[in-house]
Amino acid sequence: MQLIRVVLFGMGNMGRNHFRVLQSDPRYQLEAVVDPILDVLPDPAVPLLRTVEEALSLDWDLAVVAAPTELHYVIVKKILEHNRHVLVEKPAAGTMQEARELVQIAAERSLHLAVGNIERCNPVVGALRRLIQSGILGRLVHLTGTRAGGFPRNVKPGNNVILDLAVHELDVFRMLLGPLQVLNSIGHSTQLQDIFDTAEILVAGRQGATGSVHVNWLTPQRLRSIRVTGTDAVCTVDYIAQSCEISGLGLRERALNLLPELQWLESQGPLDRALLPVEKQETLKIQLDQLHRFLSGREHHLATHEQLVESVHLVEQAVELALQRTRPLVETGSPVELL
Repeated sequence: MQLIRVVLFGMGNMGRNHFRVLQSDPRYQLEAVVDPILDVLPDPAVPLLRTVEEALSLDWDLAVVAAPTELHYVIVKKILEHNRHVLVEKPAAGTMQEARELVQIAAERSLHLAVGNIERCNPVVGALRRLIQSGILGRLVHLTGTRAGGFPRNVKPGNNVILDLAVHELDVFRMLLGPLQVLNSIGHSTQLQDIFDTAEILVAGRQGATGSVHVNWLTPQRLRSIRVTGTDAVCTVDYIAQSCEISGLGLRERALNLLPELQWLESQGPLDRALLPVEKQETLKIQLDQLHRFLSGREHHLATHEQLVESVHLVEQAVELALQRTRPLVETGSPVELL
């Protein structure tokens, strides 16, 4: 495939990371950056544009959209209507209807559209999928996801912690459990009025397994983890450390045929403990490689087509349920009596 000419829309935190990895990958050529506020780019040789229209007047192939969440739908729709491929940061749109419209436009124009649900490309998620597929965990019973820390510097109306963080866990749960139903969702607005900064979400898969997601912007340190409970063993994944640990009774004997590559740790009482080796890599670079595979018509792990729509729908359901079920806390002025 020939060199892919890219325009990057947005230079916030994720935009800067996209800028860096695009500059380091020889398969891509960064033609320009669009940002109405920024004054200076890390590389002054890259043109800095102010508007989407200005960018669309140029000749290029692919848009990487890392603009604020509430602008995704409007920007992506305009780019697709000008016949350019798109990778958009999560979520791709604010509603399932908007997401379906974007997918339909891309299909009608034979364009490639993908959403940056980046944990799909985390090597530790690939390790977790291999672990589950081996059968060593037994039947899946419950998944617990925690994604905490990192209060955004600027939070605009229309964004919240479910859109910002829970989208990742819901997408990974969907990969592991298949189609999901959102059973319940509760949000808290502790810092800014009417903007959830903490949330709990309960989901269920069609095979009976359940999942719970906790997200917040308040925890001082960044936490990114998932625990998978099966009938025969438990696995704990740390997205940041890219580690995958498994523990269970009689694990060593069962692993001989199922996962001989496990690295054994010191046992805790009767429990066997082991690490599944993970080749640590920067997830954003893997995503860029997966994007190249997608654009080249090869197999990939990105969320596209119906998976893109479903990712938005799960978030939309969680937000709607949280809005329905969350009530403002009433300050009574009297202490709580503990019995």
